[in-house]
Amino acid sequence: MAATSFMSALAARLLQPAHSCSLRPRPFHLAAVRNEAVVISGRKLAQEIKQEVRQEVEEWVASGNKRPHLSVILVGENPASHSYVLNKTRAAADVEHIDERRICNAVSPDKDVDGFHVINVGRMCLDQYSMLPATPWGVWEIIKRTGIPTLGKNVVVAGRSKNVGMPIAMLLHTDGAHERPGGDATVTISHRYTPKEQLKKHTILADIVISAAGVRQKAGYITPVPGGVGPMTVAMLMKNTIIAAKKVLRLEEREVLKSKELGVATN
Repeated sequence: MAATSFMSALAARLLQPAHSCSLRPRPFHLAAVRNEAVVISGRKLAQEIKQEVRQEVEEWVASGNKRPHLSVILVGENPASHSYVLNKTRAAADVEHIDERRICNAVSPDKDVDGFHVINVGRMCLDQYSMLPATPWGVWEIIKRTGIPTLGKNVVVAGRSKNVGMPIAMLLHTDGAHERPGGDATVTISHRYTPKEQLKKHTILADIVISAAGVRQKAGYITPVPGGVGPMTVAMLMKNTIIAAKKVLRLEEREVLKSKELGVATN
Protein backbone atom coordinates (compact mmCIF):
# COMPACT_ATOMS: atom_id res chain seq x y z
CA MET A 1 0.00 0.00 0.00
CA ALA A 2 1.45 3.31 -1.06
CA ALA A 3 0.28 6.31 0.94
CA THR A 4 0.98 9.40 -1.18
CA SER A 5 2.27 12.49 0.58
CA PHE A 6 2.66 16.15 -0.44
CA MET A 7 5.07 18.26 1.61
CA SER A 8 6.39 21.34 -0.18
CA ALA A 9 4.02 24.02 1.10
CA LEU A 10 4.28 22.59 4.61
CA ALA A 11 8.07 22.55 4.68
CA ALA A 12 8.30 26.03 3.20
CA ARG A 13 6.00 27.36 5.91
CA LEU A 14 7.87 25.61 8.71
CA LEU A 15 11.30 26.85 7.70
CA GLN A 16 10.46 30.50 7.06
CA PRO A 17 9.84 33.20 9.71
CA ALA A 18 6.41 34.78 10.03
CA HIS A 19 5.97 37.84 7.79
CA SER A 20 4.21 39.84 10.50
CA CYS A 21 6.82 39.28 13.19
CA SER A 22 10.44 40.37 13.47
CA LEU A 23 11.35 37.97 16.26
CA ARG A 24 13.57 34.95 15.75
CA PRO A 25 11.88 31.78 14.48
CA ARG A 26 10.45 29.44 17.13
CA PRO A 27 7.50 27.13 16.46
CA PHE A 28 5.73 27.00 19.80
CA HIS A 29 5.57 28.57 23.22
CA LEU A 30 3.12 28.79 26.09
CA ALA A 31 2.70 32.14 27.79
CA ALA A 32 2.93 31.90 31.59
CA VAL A 33 4.50 33.69 34.53
CA ARG A 34 7.89 32.01 34.87
CA ASN A 35 11.46 33.20 35.23
CA GLU A 36 12.72 30.50 32.91
CA ALA A 37 10.82 28.57 30.27
CA VAL A 38 10.47 24.80 30.49
CA VAL A 39 11.91 23.34 27.31
CA ILE A 40 9.69 20.63 25.83
CA SER A 41 11.67 18.04 23.91
CA GLY A 42 9.74 17.38 20.73
CA ARG A 43 12.43 14.88 19.80
CA LYS A 44 11.82 12.85 22.97
CA LEU A 45 8.05 12.86 22.50
CA ALA A 46 8.53 11.94 18.84
CA GLN A 47 10.64 8.93 19.85
CA GLU A 48 7.82 7.77 22.13
CA ILE A 49 5.27 8.07 19.32
CA LYS A 50 7.54 6.38 16.78
CA GLN A 51 8.07 3.49 19.20
CA GLU A 52 4.29 3.16 19.50
CA VAL A 53 3.98 3.15 15.71
CA ARG A 54 6.86 0.66 15.37
CA GLN A 55 5.15 -1.77 17.73
CA GLU A 56 1.82 -1.32 15.95
CA VAL A 57 3.44 -1.98 12.57
CA GLU A 58 5.18 -5.15 13.81
CA GLU A 59 1.90 -6.46 15.24
CA TRP A 60 0.20 -5.60 11.95
CA VAL A 61 2.83 -7.48 9.89
CA ALA A 62 2.87 -10.41 12.32
CA SER A 63 -0.86 -10.80 11.68
CA GLY A 64 -0.10 -11.52 8.02
CA ASN A 65 -0.60 -8.04 6.56
CA LYS A 66 1.71 -6.16 4.21
CA ARG A 67 4.18 -3.71 5.73
CA PRO A 68 2.98 -0.13 5.06
CA HIS A 69 4.96 1.97 2.57
CA LEU A 70 5.07 5.73 2.16
CA SER A 71 5.54 7.46 -1.21
CA VAL A 72 6.12 11.18 -1.68
CA ILE A 73 5.14 13.52 -4.50
CA LEU A 74 7.10 16.78 -4.29
CA VAL A 75 5.81 19.95 -5.93
CA GLY A 76 8.22 22.75 -6.85
CA GLU A 77 11.94 23.35 -6.42
CA ASN A 78 12.05 24.75 -2.88
CA PRO A 79 15.32 23.53 -1.25
CA ALA A 80 13.65 23.34 2.16
CA SER A 81 11.01 21.03 0.72
CA HIS A 82 13.64 18.77 -0.82
CA SER A 83 15.54 18.66 2.47
CA TYR A 84 12.35 17.82 4.35
CA VAL A 85 11.48 14.95 2.02
CA LEU A 86 15.00 13.52 1.82
CA ASN A 87 15.87 13.78 5.50
CA LYS A 88 12.57 13.36 7.31
CA THR A 89 10.55 10.63 5.59
CA ARG A 90 11.31 6.93 6.01
CA ALA A 91 10.18 5.59 2.70
CA ALA A 92 11.07 5.62 -0.97
CA ALA A 93 10.17 8.93 -2.59
CA ASP A 94 8.55 9.07 -6.02
CA VAL A 95 9.17 12.67 -7.04
CA GLU A 96 7.16 14.59 -9.64
CA HIS A 97 6.40 18.27 -10.16
CA ILE A 98 2.66 18.86 -10.42
CA ASP A 99 0.13 21.51 -9.44
CA GLU A 100 -0.23 21.58 -5.66
CA ARG A 101 -4.01 21.57 -5.26
CA ARG A 102 -4.58 19.08 -8.07
CA ILE A 103 -2.25 16.53 -6.53
CA CYS A 104 -3.69 16.99 -3.03
CA ASN A 105 -7.17 16.16 -4.29
CA ALA A 106 -5.96 13.44 -6.65
CA VAL A 107 -4.72 11.36 -3.71
CA SER A 108 -7.26 8.95 -2.24
CA PRO A 109 -8.58 10.45 1.03
CA ASP A 110 -7.90 7.09 2.69
CA LYS A 111 -4.20 7.28 1.69
CA ASP A 112 -3.79 11.01 2.30
CA VAL A 113 -1.31 10.83 5.18
CA ASP A 114 -0.80 14.61 5.12
CA GLY A 115 -4.49 15.33 5.62
CA PHE A 116 -4.52 17.83 2.74
CA HIS A 117 -7.36 16.30 0.69
CA VAL A 118 -10.50 18.45 0.68
CA ILE A 119 -12.51 15.58 2.22
CA ASN A 120 -10.10 15.20 5.13
CA VAL A 121 -9.98 18.96 5.66
CA GLY A 122 -13.78 19.05 5.68
CA ARG A 123 -14.06 16.18 8.15
CA MET A 124 -11.52 17.82 10.42
CA CYS A 125 -13.52 21.07 10.37
CA LEU A 126 -16.67 19.09 11.28
CA ASP A 127 -14.88 17.46 14.26
CA GLN A 128 -15.04 14.05 12.59
CA TYR A 129 -12.33 11.40 12.47
CA SER A 130 -9.95 12.09 9.59
CA MET A 131 -6.32 12.14 8.56
CA LEU A 132 -4.89 15.12 10.46
CA PRO A 133 -2.04 17.21 9.01
CA ALA A 134 1.20 16.05 10.61
CA THR A 135 2.51 19.35 11.97
CA PRO A 136 -0.74 20.53 13.63
CA TRP A 137 -1.29 17.04 15.01
CA GLY A 138 2.30 17.08 16.30
CA VAL A 139 1.68 20.38 18.12
CA TRP A 140 -1.58 19.00 19.54
CA GLU A 141 0.21 15.87 20.80
CA ILE A 142 2.93 17.99 22.42
CA ILE A 143 0.27 19.93 24.30
CA LYS A 144 -1.65 16.82 25.36
CA ARG A 145 1.32 14.65 26.30
CA THR A 146 2.94 17.50 28.23
CA GLY A 147 -0.28 17.99 30.19
CA ILE A 148 -0.79 21.62 29.23
CA PRO A 149 -4.46 22.49 29.88
CA THR A 150 -6.49 24.02 27.03
CA LEU A 151 -10.07 23.94 28.38
CA GLY A 152 -11.28 27.54 28.55
CA LYS A 153 -7.81 28.93 27.81
CA ASN A 154 -7.06 31.85 25.49
CA VAL A 155 -4.89 30.80 22.56
CA VAL A 156 -3.22 32.87 19.85
CA VAL A 157 -2.20 31.10 16.63
CA ALA A 158 0.17 33.22 14.58
CA GLY A 159 -0.41 32.22 10.97
CA ARG A 160 -3.44 31.23 8.91
CA SER A 161 -1.96 28.75 6.43
CA LYS A 162 -4.31 25.98 5.37
CA ASN A 163 -1.68 23.34 6.20
CA VAL A 164 -0.55 24.52 9.63
CA GLY A 165 -2.20 27.58 11.21
CA MET A 166 -5.82 26.82 10.36
CA PRO A 167 -5.70 23.12 11.41
CA ILE A 168 -3.98 24.00 14.69
CA ALA A 169 -6.73 26.53 15.43
CA MET A 170 -9.39 23.95 14.57
CA LEU A 171 -7.89 21.31 16.87
CA LEU A 172 -7.61 23.72 19.76
CA HIS A 173 -11.00 25.45 19.66
CA THR A 174 -13.36 22.57 18.85
CA ASP A 175 -15.54 20.69 21.32
CA GLY A 176 -13.77 18.10 23.45
CA ALA A 177 -16.91 15.94 23.49
CA HIS A 178 -17.18 15.57 19.72
CA GLU A 179 -16.20 12.57 17.56
CA ARG A 180 -12.73 14.06 17.08
CA PRO A 181 -12.18 15.78 20.46
CA GLY A 182 -10.81 19.31 20.44
CA GLY A 183 -9.20 21.52 23.06
CA ASP A 184 -12.21 23.68 24.03
CA ALA A 185 -10.00 26.79 23.90
CA THR A 186 -10.85 30.31 22.73
CA VAL A 187 -8.63 30.83 19.69
CA THR A 188 -7.49 34.03 17.98
CA ILE A 189 -5.74 33.72 14.60
CA SER A 190 -3.31 36.45 13.59
CA HIS A 191 -1.65 36.92 10.21
CA ARG A 192 0.55 39.33 8.26
CA TYR A 193 -2.14 42.03 8.19
CA THR A 194 -2.72 41.92 11.95
CA PRO A 195 -1.36 45.21 13.36
CA LYS A 196 1.60 44.64 15.66
CA GLU A 197 -0.11 46.60 18.42
CA GLN A 198 -3.14 44.30 18.23
CA LEU A 199 -0.95 41.20 18.09
CA LYS A 200 0.85 42.39 21.22
CA LYS A 201 -2.46 42.86 23.06
CA HIS A 202 -3.67 39.41 22.06
CA THR A 203 -0.45 37.68 23.10
CA ILE A 204 -0.38 39.45 26.48
CA LEU A 205 -3.87 38.10 27.21
CA ALA A 206 -3.12 34.65 25.81
CA ASP A 207 -2.48 31.56 27.92
CA ILE A 208 -1.00 29.76 24.94
CA VAL A 209 0.77 31.21 21.90
CA ILE A 210 1.59 29.04 18.91
CA SER A 211 3.72 30.85 16.36
CA ALA A 212 6.91 31.09 14.36
CA ALA A 213 8.39 33.40 16.98
CA GLY A 214 8.93 33.23 20.71
CA VAL A 215 11.14 34.46 23.52
CA ARG A 216 12.20 32.01 26.21
CA GLN A 217 12.16 34.55 29.06
CA LYS A 218 8.52 35.40 28.31
CA ALA A 219 7.29 31.84 27.84
CA GLY A 220 6.19 29.15 30.25
CA TYR A 221 7.00 26.31 27.86
CA ILE A 222 8.80 26.27 24.53
CA THR A 223 10.00 23.70 22.03
CA PRO A 224 13.58 24.16 20.84
CA VAL A 225 14.76 24.57 17.25
CA PRO A 226 15.85 22.05 16.12
CA GLY A 227 14.38 19.17 18.08
CA GLY A 228 10.90 20.58 18.69
CA VAL A 229 7.94 20.39 16.34
CA GLY A 230 10.01 19.00 13.43
CA PRO A 231 10.53 15.50 14.88
CA MET A 232 6.89 15.43 15.95
CA THR A 233 5.80 16.16 12.38
CA VAL A 234 7.68 13.10 11.15
CA ALA A 235 6.35 10.94 13.99
CA MET A 236 2.74 11.87 13.24
CA LEU A 237 3.33 11.23 9.53
CA MET A 238 4.43 7.69 10.44
CA LYS A 239 1.32 7.29 12.60
CA ASN A 240 -0.89 8.41 9.73
CA THR A 241 0.81 5.86 7.48
CA ILE A 242 -0.16 2.86 9.61
CA ILE A 243 -3.67 4.29 10.05
CA ALA A 244 -3.98 4.58 6.26
CA ALA A 245 -2.66 1.04 5.72
CA LYS A 246 -5.27 -0.43 8.05
CA LYS A 247 -8.07 1.65 6.56
CA VAL A 248 -7.24 0.63 2.99
CA LEU A 249 -7.02 -3.06 3.94
CA ARG A 250 -10.44 -2.90 5.61
CA LEU A 251 -11.90 -1.35 2.46
CA GLU A 252 -10.33 -4.08 0.32
CA GLU A 253 -11.70 -6.79 2.62
CA ARG A 254 -15.18 -5.28 2.37
CA GLU A 255 -14.96 -5.28 -1.42
CA VAL A 256 -13.86 -8.93 -1.46
CA LEU A 257 -16.69 -9.88 0.91
CA LYS A 258 -19.19 -7.94 -1.19
CA SER A 259 -18.01 -9.71 -4.36
CA LYS A 260 -18.38 -13.11 -2.69
CA GLU A 261 -21.88 -12.25 -1.51
CA LEU A 262 -22.85 -11.14 -5.00
CA GLY A 263 -21.38 -14.35 -6.41
CA VAL A 264 -23.44 -16.49 -4.04
CA ALA A 265 -26.58 -14.53 -4.82
CA THR A 266 -26.01 -14.97 -8.57
CA ASN A 267 -25.50 -18.74 -8.23
